[in-house]
Amino acid sequence: MVKRKHNQEFETIVGDILTHSEFQKLKLIEHHGNGLYEHSVAVGYHSYRVARVLGLDYVSVARGALLHDFFVESWRGKKKNSKGIQRIKDMHGFSHPKTALVNAQKYFDIDELQADMIIKHMFPLTPVPPMHLGSWIVTAVDKFVAAREMIFEKSHPIEALKGILLKA
Repeated sequence: MVKRKHNQEFETIVGDILTHSEFQKLKLIEHHGNGLYEHSVAVGYHSYRVARVLGLDYVSVARGALLHDFFVESWRGKKKNSKGIQRIKDMHGFSHPKTALVNAQKYFDIDELQADMIIKHMFPLTPVPPMHLGSWIVTAVDKFVAAREMIFEKSHPIEALKGILLKA
């Protein structure tokens, strides 16, 4: 019963994102041996649950976490023409938070907390640390979910998320 309540609340908070045509494109992108859409939903849901338990702004955390990897073009196999330090800055791990933030701001109303979550979720690869506890949660949850996906080669979303993944 409690899982269903949280599942419904999460879906209400992020439903406009999950069903948005641009966000739906994430289903076409492979990520950590899994789809980027599934990865983003898992990070969003787990971050929401942690923020809710801690009494934080779980609405902003859910939305910012869901949008943390909102890039709609696969980065795999792309040849980088830049050199030196610019080549490092152009690498996916360093550059995709900026792309995700631009996309999030283009399609959704993003508050300061959500922007911080999106742009800094790759810390310590991105040198400036998160400013808010919610951003630290997204950073940690993203790494946990990514590690789980890489270890098991595919995500094993919790049962409560199956309805969200199948509906959208």
